[in-house]
Amino acid sequence: MRNTRKIKKYLNKWMEGLILIGGVSLIFLLPPGEEITFLKVLGTLILIAFSVAILFLYFGKFIRKKIRLLFFLLISIVLMGKVIILIPSVSNYFIPIAFFSILTSFLFSNLPLSILGTLLVSILLSINAGSPEILPVLLIGGLVGTYSTSSIHQRTDLTRAGIYVGMANVCIISGMSFINGYSFLSTLSLILWGMGSGILSSVMVMVILPYAETYSGITTSIRLLELTDPKFPLLRRLSIESPGTYYHSMTVANLAQAAADSIGANSLLVKVGSYYHDVGKIIRPHFFFENYGKNSGKNDYHKKVNPNLSSTIIISHVKNGVELAQKFRLPLSVIDIIREHHGTGLIAYFYRKALLSTKKEKSVDEGSFRYPGPKPQRKESAIVMLADSIEAAFRFSPQITLKGANDLVRKVIDNKLKDNQLEECNLTLKEITKITRAFKSNISGIIHTRGEYPTEVLKK
Repeated sequence: MRNTRKIKKYLNKWMEGLILIGGVSLIFLLPPGEEITFLKVLGTLILIAFSVAILFLYFGKFIRKKIRLLFFLLISIVLMGKVIILIPSVSNYFIPIAFFSILTSFLFSNLPLSILGTLLVSILLSINAGSPEILPVLLIGGLVGTYSTSSIHQRTDLTRAGIYVGMANVCIISGMSFINGYSFLSTLSLILWGMGSGILSSVMVMVILPYAETYSGITTSIRLLELTDPKFPLLRRLSIESPGTYYHSMTVANLAQAAADSIGANSLLVKVGSYYHDVGKIIRPHFFFENYGKNSGKNDYHKKVNPNLSSTIIISHVKNGVELAQKFRLPLSVIDIIREHHGTGLIAYFYRKALLSTKKEKSVDEGSFRYPGPKPQRKESAIVMLADSIEAAFRFSPQITLKGANDLVRKVIDNKLKDNQLEECNLTLKEITKITRAFKSNISGIIHTRGEYPTEVLKK
């Protein structure tokens, strides 16, 4: 069975590669030109097969699950380039190569892949167009598009990226025109086409990016940054309907982000996941201690229900959070953090309360006091779990000292390890040590030690 699956897997990969080679070849060879020959067809096939093989091997090694998306982007830019090449009245400098480079950089978060893909596509398009002089323009414009993504923090910044690409095209086209001795009017015309290429690329990226995010399940940094806006409807609702949970989430985000940075995890995803990890508490905010307010004893609704019902209500905030996140179309990676941030942990307080309220210990089912899971499947979910538990522990220990805080951090993490909550997230012991240090170094922000005012000052 295993051998059969492996054979099918390899056959599927080969079929995908052959389909891509065939598709790109058809685009480049059709419609046939006047001088179409067998050698020209053979040469085109060799160049395309070699280029696709390089991308296939590199891409398959690092990001195997998204290979079809890369194929779609590759076919799209080749098709657009071929259409422009076939239209005599449109300059080849108008080919929107930055559309490909910006999207690959965004969607795959892989700079070398974007650079490699841009290089290979630029070479193929320049050869097919029969104009080697467009290669520097396509290549440098595409690379500028790749590097400009690092300064993009919202969708409107994509326009700026297009302008950067257009300006780079203007510079390279001017240089090429001076070398080739073009007239002023010809140079001006080519410059306008080059600037238009950059602007067209940014416009197409703005149109395509939301659909690519939705259908590929990829979460870009732009989408995550949008979710950190306090005006985002779900986050705003959390701050109004469950203010205690909101401020708890902000504190968890600060702790978790520092821990993520210490091991090179996705700190932006961790931050957003922390913001929304307890969003399900909106449904019954008064059952969660951080929303009790000053009169915590009077506002304790759990005194009115038995421990089993209390446990059910507490556990339900995870399910409610996932449903709210899906309703507001949060990314799958954020929904996973909401679903996994408690793992299969035990609600120890109500479990102990149930044990004390019954004489027979065996009559209390521990499973009904545990979250349904799953356990954290990625490092980001595990970091949010630890930060959430540590912040909650501090709320129960308001008078804790710095030394006690360090001990508490270590104790919380040790308890999660003993309860096997971190066994599925690929965190190494070395990384857990770094995370512990990050928590300890940032925990002083939660502890506020205040000196006493002199008596004479208080009297005044």
